[in-house]
Amino acid sequence: MSWYKVTFKQIQPIHLGYKKHGVINETRVFITGQMMWGALVNAYGRVKNWNSDEYEQNQTLFENISCFYPMIDNEVLYPKFEEGEFYLGNYSENEFRKNYTTTLLSTAINPNTRNAKDESLHELDVILPNNIYWVGYVQCDKMKLEELKEIYIGGDSRYGLGLIKLEEIIEESYAQNPIKGKIEEYSSLNTSITNFVKFNNQKFEGKLEILAEFDFNKNRPKVVESGLYISVGSKIKGNTDVR
Repeated sequence: MSWYKVTFKQIQPIHLGYKKHGVINETRVFITGQMMWGALVNAYGRVKNWNSDEYEQNQTLFENISCFYPMIDNEVLYPKFEEGEFYLGNYSENEFRKNYTTTLLSTAINPNTRNAKDESLHELDVILPNNIYWVGYVQCDKMKLEELKEIYIGGDSRYGLGLIKLEEIIEESYAQNPIKGKIEEYSSLNTSITNFVKFNNQKFEGKLEILAEFDFNKNRPKVVESGLYISVGSKIKGNTDVR
């Protein structure tokens, strides 16, 4: 099965759940492979009108997938660390957030009084659709991918968030398997990784994150497995599993 370079155009603001600081829900500045995989499977299930059993049976669809990164002015902003600071392309994370994100303020409403509930205020970081495209790689049946004209990423679609539309699919070799398997290239490339790599006491430059694998079949996604991973943008030595 072939690998395809896939491009989506961002239509609505998107929130890519990451960290919560008090009332602030921070967004990631890139789409993880697992998040995109869940969005593609859910979108395909809606197109085919799957029942819950069919969702369960088709979990491997689109599972070989990379992270997706923003493309601005025809340049894909791949991750890297410079002097301990995370960058997307030539943007530091702080610069990217300053230029392309904003915060939405919301609160829960008491249905009886129509007043704001106590302590229900929260702020949601979102990436704005300022001519941003999202680019990544998927190993799949191209015809299945072509059926997904639009998908919702990151949740909160009820509030006008998350819509991205399929823009382009190009068959293209991808030397590094972006989600599973052993990767011999990592030990010799000496370059920033573009996918999370499972930590196994390797030497690396960058940072570690605890990642959870979710079952998206439930109304509320359920954690299946979690572990410690070397974050995208880092440089490592040695071979290991990635996602």
